Amino acid sequence: MRPVRGLERPLLQWIFVGLSVVLIGVVVVQALALRRERGRREAIHANELEVRLDHQELEMRMARERSAREALSLEVARLRGKSAGSNPPSAPPTLTLTPISTPSATAPEASVEQPPPDQLIALRLVLPRAADVRRTFNVSVRSWSGGSVLWMRGNVPATAVDGRQMVVASIAGDVLASGAYEITVSTEPTDGQPSTQVASYQVAVREGQAP
Repeated sequence: MRPVRGLERPLLQWIFVGLSVVLIGVVVVQALALRRERGRREAIHANELEVRLDHQELEMRMARERSAREALSLEVARLRGKSAGSNPPSAPPTLTLTPISTPSATAPEASVEQPPPDQLIALRLVLPRAADVRRTFNVSVRSWSGGSVLWMRGNVPATAVDGRQMVVASIAGDVLASGAYEITVSTEPTDGQPSTQVASYQVAVREGQAP
């Protein structure tokens, strides 16, 4: 191999060595900076994930508290009906929804009048024919825009109503304020059987008329 012309001089050799050392130093510094930046991004991502999980946990807690409050309201209404005499309390209004085959990209048209906040409503969700009615189900109501969990109820059995299998749960009127909602029904997990979504529903509530 022929030597490179000019590099046989010691001064040029030392200059070349110095430039090589500087270049290696720059590469090492850039690698360290890249590692620090990657670590900073991973820390930010971990913090965002923790905040998101905390937010979801808070939403689930609020949804469970709403569900417990509705169960308490039902029990209070039943006891009041007993103490009032032989006349049983009137049945709550019903809202029956059928599953959608394909989720829509746009919010559904408002088709339900906004109920009073303290009104209990019997939410009837028609199950698909393929649903295993021997299992219990979990019902979740989410806002259409943000997807936040507003209400949930677990361990709801299937009920036959007018020849159709449904999931029936009592829901307070303040959950269904004016706006669009997505409701999902999924099976409760059991030993050897994970939770799977059974059906999805959509409903939009129009703002109530002023008295």
